[in-house]
Amino acid sequence: MPVRSLRQSLNDLDGAHLRVIARFWEVDPDQLSREALIARLLPVMMDPERQAAHWARLGEEERAALQALLAAGGMMPAASFQRRFGEIRRVGAARLEGERLWERPTGPAEALWFRGWIFFGFAELPAGFEEVVFLPDELRLGLPAVEESPPPEPSERIPTAPAPTRIRRTGTTPADDFCTLLIFLHNEAPVASMTAEEAWSRFPAVRRQLRWPHRERWSLLWHLARVLRMTQVRREALRLDPEVTTRWLQAPLMEQLRVLLEAWRDDTMWNDLFHVPTLRPEPTGSWQNDPRLARRTLLELLRRLDPGSWYAVPDLIHEIRNRNPTFQRTEAEFTTWYIRDAETGEYLRGFEHWDRVEGALLRYLLLGPLHWLGVLEVGEPDRIRLSPFGAAYLGRGDPPPEGDTRFVLLADGTIEVGAGRRYERFQVARIADWISSGEVYRYRITARSLARARSQHIGPERILDFFRRYELTPPDALQQALARWAARGTEARVEWALVLQVSDPELLRQLLATEARRYVQEVLSPTAVTLQRGGWPHVRTALLQLGVVPEERLETSPEPETEWAGPHGASTLGV
Repeated sequence: MPVRSLRQSLNDLDGAHLRVIARFWEVDPDQLSREALIARLLPVMMDPERQAAHWARLGEEERAALQALLAAGGMMPAASFQRRFGEIRRVGAARLEGERLWERPTGPAEALWFRGWIFFGFAELPAGFEEVVFLPDELRLGLPAVEESPPPEPSERIPTAPAPTRIRRTGTTPADDFCTLLIFLHNEAPVASMTAEEAWSRFPAVRRQLRWPHRERWSLLWHLARVLRMTQVRREALRLDPEVTTRWLQAPLMEQLRVLLEAWRDDTMWNDLFHVPTLRPEPTGSWQNDPRLARRTLLELLRRLDPGSWYAVPDLIHEIRNRNPTFQRTEAEFTTWYIRDAETGEYLRGFEHWDRVEGALLRYLLLGPLHWLGVLEVGEPDRIRLSPFGAAYLGRGDPPPEGDTRFVLLADGTIEVGAGRRYERFQVARIADWISSGEVYRYRITARSLARARSQHIGPERILDFFRRYELTPPDALQQALARWAARGTEARVEWALVLQVSDPELLRQLLATEARRYVQEVLSPTAVTLQRGGWPHVRTALLQLGVVPEERLETSPEPETEWAGPHGASTLGV
């Protein structure tokens, strides 16, 4: 059975390839968007009379290749098909159009590829999960009948495993944390050169806002924002693309998760092999892996799992080793890839190291990205099962629930917004400061959040209009407070402070006459001052030189100045 429909197959191709196909099917691609071109191509390519006419124009070798494919049931292993009918060069748009490769195909296989008769995919064949070349059913209507070979025997069931002792579910968390990342990028507009790792280190408060604060997962989400073209550089800062971002935020949960998963599935820049903690690949230039092959191999394997059942990770890895051990490289490449063991430095060459390379990669994908992006739930020890989203994505279940959808405005300016309202939460985060995360997120309107809103050209009236749009009635006191803030600015402030109190005003005058004066932030009274962050060690030294031993009560510590929308409090020093 062919892997995907004609529409799905065309959707997998870039615009340059679609234009080549259109010309062979006598469809004018000029002035058409990618989506419009696919819509124009579909009825033409599905017309039996057009198919018959196109078949008649094929050469004998191209017809023989199609007939062989039909006899095999509509698909064949890609390597076998290309060995028999010639290599298919899968190149980028620039080379395809620049060199006009369709005018000089390497053989009948590539000629059919450029004409839109055949496509690539992954399928379970008797030998295992393999890349295949296939002919969509819709293209067979006008072709001569060919007797098919017997279908392959059904595969054996993968053994299930006992339920784990602990479970880490995903739920809406991948979409929730991606939304939090978008909020961070919008409110902070970090410099264009900032990396995910730098943001993770410099903004600890954003880590607290994540429902699952995991450094490498954060890096992957940051990368996917770029892949999805949600971020762009403007005035040397990272900014969000409003149209792309809004479209994602307003989509249902199923679509949001699908977009994130497929962005990773099809991306080549995030190379999973280089993230496996037990491996140290060396990019010598003499070899290169395609990270998409392992991802697609695993996704096809996961289609065989029963929703609700648990499976042992070693059993899944064993299944792939038995059926398709060369899922990411050929037999010859087992001795040509430069990969070291991260602990010993040993080069892992030869098929005998399959478990330490391929096995380690598969384990990383199952417990890492496929879990981080919501496809799998993970149990201890060493168990996985399909999440509701994973089952739905693989055609084994219904779409997952959207999550909590409450949206409440309280009298004190606190806003409660359910995890299922990611678009609304994004808007709320523009005008209010974060308090807590979970199935319900909490934010509060503060002078700082209003200043941030004003910097985005959001005034009090727009804030009130936003609440009214969702039939939330702002309390009179809040409306008055917003109007007063607009007229007078900040009139009350609470913040972290390091307070030095002395018993004698003369002692404070002596201290202010020393070098310690530079670390005093504000004089509160004749016997109390606030100190700059990091200044206390210098002030302590000055006090000791004056013969005074201070009492320290530092139960809490002020947050670093680089924190993002963090809480405030106080610490006290007494003398």
